[in-house]
Amino acid sequence: MSNDLHVQEAKIDQIIANLKSGAWQVPQFQRDFVWNEAQVIGLIDSILRSRPIGMVTLWAQADEAELPLEPVSIPDWDAENKRTAPKYFAPKDRKPNSYYAILDGRQRCTSIAMAFGGLHPVNGSYKFAGEFFLNVAEKEPTKRILFKKRREIVEENLSTPSVCIGKGLFPLALDPNVDGLFAQWLNYTEAVSDPKNYPGNELPNAEELANRKTVLREAFNGINSTKMAVYVVPSSYRLDEICEIFETLNTTGTKVSTVDLIHSTLYAETQAAGGGGIDLRDWIDDLGQHDGATGWASRNKRPELIAQMVTACYVALDEKPEPRKRSGSPVKGSASISSVKSADLLATPATHWRNVIQNEERLAEFLGDFQKCVAEGYFPMEACPYPISSSIYVGLRWRKAFEPQACRWSIDDLDALYRAFFWRNALTNRYDQGFLTQLGTDLKSLRGILDERENYPSAMSWVDFAQGKLTDLMETKGPSNEDLKALALKGRLSGALQKALQLPFIGRATKDILSAQTIISFPESDNFEMHHIYPRAWCASNKSGDLKDVLDPQVAEYDYKESIANLTPLSRVSNNKWKAKVPGQAILDAGLKFDHLSKTLERYFIDKESFEILVARQPDPLSFWDHRATLIANYFERNLVITL
Repeated sequence: MSNDLHVQEAKIDQIIANLKSGAWQVPQFQRDFVWNEAQVIGLIDSILRSRPIGMVTLWAQADEAELPLEPVSIPDWDAENKRTAPKYFAPKDRKPNSYYAILDGRQRCTSIAMAFGGLHPVNGSYKFAGEFFLNVAEKEPTKRILFKKRREIVEENLSTPSVCIGKGLFPLALDPNVDGLFAQWLNYTEAVSDPKNYPGNELPNAEELANRKTVLREAFNGINSTKMAVYVVPSSYRLDEICEIFETLNTTGTKVSTVDLIHSTLYAETQAAGGGGIDLRDWIDDLGQHDGATGWASRNKRPELIAQMVTACYVALDEKPEPRKRSGSPVKGSASISSVKSADLLATPATHWRNVIQNEERLAEFLGDFQKCVAEGYFPMEACPYPISSSIYVGLRWRKAFEPQACRWSIDDLDALYRAFFWRNALTNRYDQGFLTQLGTDLKSLRGILDERENYPSAMSWVDFAQGKLTDLMETKGPSNEDLKALALKGRLSGALQKALQLPFIGRATKDILSAQTIISFPESDNFEMHHIYPRAWCASNKSGDLKDVLDPQVAEYDYKESIANLTPLSRVSNNKWKAKVPGQAILDAGLKFDHLSKTLERYFIDKESFEILVARQPDPLSFWDHRATLIANYFERNLVITL
């Protein structure tokens, strides 16, 4: 095997041969085959039409390979054990002398094995229990690939080759009695012109037969000429280096999951040690059912975030088990863990994982407390700027819980320090340029600031010390009040900054403005969105005359209508009522009074003065936005400093 990274190519029959022989295998307990029928048909169509079909990433395996592998498979019914079990495309316990792990491309490879190799469930109640066909009689190219279920194949007698051909249907799967795909499709090109394959031994008319031959010939050419790029990583690479490659691939849009590798190695190691293997993805889903972790823990939405939190808890501790030995490390434990990069996640020992899983309620509690610390309430991961930063708070809370004798600081101390860190970080885009290594440094630095708490006789003297240290670490005190106000007025911003400005609204959301009985807080309700106070339609209708300088984005200083200063939490039902009117009219029609709603409105940065502007007879949106932006800026300014 070459010791260099290289790219080669494989034709469809070569891919099938590699999968069938076990030369290409997938990590055990990797994510299941998840493509739907339309996705498989899309890949088949690309192959038959000689179009690009993407790339597969392989990792050459050495004799002492540590990654447990198995052939590609699909779910089927195990009649002997009466349960769902994988149906493998190759013998499970036999590998050739030279074999590879499919790191990325399982979905494509499994689809090719199904469509052209004949991999399908035996039990007809399972998905993909059937066969794919090319319909050469179909005039519309995009409709020529058909999937027939087992029942349909039996009912239409499609197991008989002459019946299929007579209907213009050609099975894509390899006939076990034919020597390879090339020979099979060569037979097809002859069979399509044989009268014996048609009802009454009568061929279709000349034009129709010519069309069928053309479709068949083009498909034959596609199968014979289409190639998939194969990116080969040599066996000399260690598993942690593979994870680092994944990080690079992920930044370029390649869907590669480091969690799959962590999952495979963790399961194999914990199963071998007894007590049952840890199914990482199932556990992440289970964690998401706990208060605090709802909307954060899911196998389908950034599952690596939970793995990063677990590793952050490990990094935060003083007393901890040795790291998992990495391939190539001469001494056990020689590979230290100092951050949450993929290699660090992989090296996090199974004993630590078991401890976290046994205390999963605490992990969820700390994650929930993080949300309340920075935004006064729960919010989903998607709403958070740099959700990875939550692992710092969770890690420090973990140390406080499991090494209390070493932590002479209080939760209030942590909340005050971390809140200022979080908002300075979020409002300056500090993590935009990479955070995996920086996060480890930040965790260590915040821990050091907290550990100095016992050396200061008063809370205020420690706060003064902590303010200076935090500014040194982050090289900023955060935006000024003037800058914050401008951000609140500037129109829709991009990326993490927009999320940062919206976050307090989401975390502080409680009741709907128009309907006090409607709860819109997360996660109790998903009936919540950020909507425009001065509706878009109203702004568009009034961007001339006296309000042109305010409402016309071409001449106004900012696109005010899209700014945070013009957004508020509303249920969808209430927004449908609100957006049809000027705000004052909507408030009047609902009979709302500030004194009755003051607590709710003030949580949405609408005080009595701004409320009075809203209900005034003459609309004055700029005064409202300016005053509200001041309230928002003041809120953020308070959160940028450490306050006990």
